[in-house]
Amino acid sequence: MSDRKQTILDAALPLFVAQGYAGTTMADIRKASGATTGSIYHFFKGKSGIATVLWQQANRAWLANTETLRTARTPQDMTTSTVRGLLEWATENRPLFLFFEDLRMRARSDPDLVLLRDEIATTHKEAAAIYGEWVKRGAVRDIPWPVASALIVGPAYDYLRKCAPADDHEEAIVLLCSQAWNAVRPTSEN
Repeated sequence: MSDRKQTILDAALPLFVAQGYAGTTMADIRKASGATTGSIYHFFKGKSGIATVLWQQANRAWLANTETLRTARTPQDMTTSTVRGLLEWATENRPLFLFFEDLRMRARSDPDLVLLRDEIATTHKEAAAIYGEWVKRGAVRDIPWPVASALIVGPAYDYLRKCAPADDHEEAIVLLCSQAWNAVRPTSEN
């Protein structure tokens, strides 16, 4: 990625965090980045393009953190490492997480974020397929994916929206990871 493109992204993130996606204008981004309007549009479709790239960077960082935590590809390890990866990444990158979460919700209804909405939908389909395979093997509870997903990451998202940045998060992370697995582990393990 070019330095100029990253400079624009680096200037846009704090604006999106402080002012919200809707409250941030291209003029704000131009002024903060020192880039010309033409330069910004050379790299991005517009504000939604900048936001989408920032969201993709955040998502890749979460997934990379998750992969470094994985020790096996078992359902339990994948479930707990996904939750731990999210919690560790988000508590270490709170402004980026808050923006990530805002966009994740906004993408459901904002036509300018259709690319992001489609990317999220693809990710959920892939996760649902993996969970479905685990169900077939009897490795997890046979519950619909939307419910399983809510039980796995929902409490973590709720914690992240409510916790203070300076909190010691380790105890919460351990508990939330444990509860994520307990929510979906096969009933034969209870």
